[in-house]
Amino acid sequence: MDKETLEKMPSLKWIQIFQTGVEQLPLEELKKRNILLTNIQDFHSIPIAEYVLTTMLYFTRSIPKYLHLQKNQDWDRTEKDQEIYEKTVAIFGAGKIGQVVAERCRLLGMHVIGVNTTGQPRPNFDEVFPMSQKHEVLKKSDYVVLLLPATKDTYHAFGKEEFEKMKNTSHLINVGRGTLINQEELAECLENEVIRGAALDVTDPEPLPKDHFLWETKNVLITPHMASITNRYIERALEKVTLNWNAYKSGKTPPYSIDLDRGY
Repeated sequence: MDKETLEKMPSLKWIQIFQTGVEQLPLEELKKRNILLTNIQDFHSIPIAEYVLTTMLYFTRSIPKYLHLQKNQDWDRTEKDQEIYEKTVAIFGAGKIGQVVAERCRLLGMHVIGVNTTGQPRPNFDEVFPMSQKHEVLKKSDYVVLLLPATKDTYHAFGKEEFEKMKNTSHLINVGRGTLINQEELAECLENEVIRGAALDVTDPEPLPKDHFLWETKNVLITPHMASITNRYIERALEKVTLNWNAYKSGKTPPYSIDLDRGY
């Protein structure tokens, strides 16, 4: 959906997309024509929370090491694994998805920090900080989870400076947008063991080209933007579209309307 496509639809009033992020749409053009844009929210929480927990345990319980040992038929018990119990996780994006992730993490005995624009408290977080204090948060976090939207303010918000603030034993998990991270600087920091590992469900670009350097970067787990997609995706998505439709046809503002100025 680009400007040229929109010009072919002079009577268009409303666009409904079946995802959360809207950065790929011509928002300025939609604003000029007063076209309503709605997405679907509040249905990613369960699968994304499960993805985050899976990747944290993947690294903490040394699954890559055991896969290697199994492949080589090597019964090696010399190195002890870590636990996520009493570890600190920072969730950048303390909205509804972040709150469900936080709830699951607290059930596993973790200390949970939330980061949002204002630093105002949110449910299920032990502490909440504003984005302006991200470096302070990074210094004390064992896991950093990115759930931020793609905006001009979040573009490459995490690069070498941020990774150097993190513990050298920490892990980064990106389930937000690929543009949140400076990928070249992430690869450099992983190769130099500035941080221990990263799980990337989103990249820039997508799909990730076959010859891209991230495929060969040390201690990276790459998944093809599947954190929120399970066999129940369409079922949950249609429930949210129905809420938008029922509000629209009754003359009310749909619950998942996008602020075209803010981009979310």
